[in-house]
Amino acid sequence: MAHSVFIPDCAKDDYREIRKYVNRKFGKAVRDSSDQQYKEILKDIGEFPYAGFVPEEAVKLGLQGIRERLVGQTRVIYEIGVRDVYVHMFVSTRRDFMTMLTDRLLKD
Repeated sequence: MAHSVFIPDCAKDDYREIRKYVNRKFGKAVRDSSDQQYKEILKDIGEFPYAGFVPEEAVKLGLQGIRERLVGQTRVIYEIGVRDVYVHMFVSTRRDFMTMLTDRLLKD
C-alpha cells in the first residue's frame, strides 16, 4: 500500500530556496533536471518509505519514524506515519542539520 506524501509549508520553503540556488548557480536545465529528481524521490518515498535510512541526528534525539533520502546534495527528511509520509525538511548537505532543525523549531 502506497503512503500519501505531504509537504508542509516550511518544507516547501526549504525546497524553493534550494531550487533558486540551483537555478542561479547552475542554470535552468540543471534546475529542471533537479526538479524531476525530486518528483521521482517523493513518489518513491510514498511507495517505499522504509527504503530511506535513519539519520544519525534522529537517533541522537530519540526520534522515531524519521528517515532520510538523498537527492544530489540535498537530504530529504521525512516522517513515516500509518498511511502518510510527512516531508519535514529539505536540507543541503553543506548545512548543519542540527542548526537548521533548531532554527526551524524556534521559528515555528
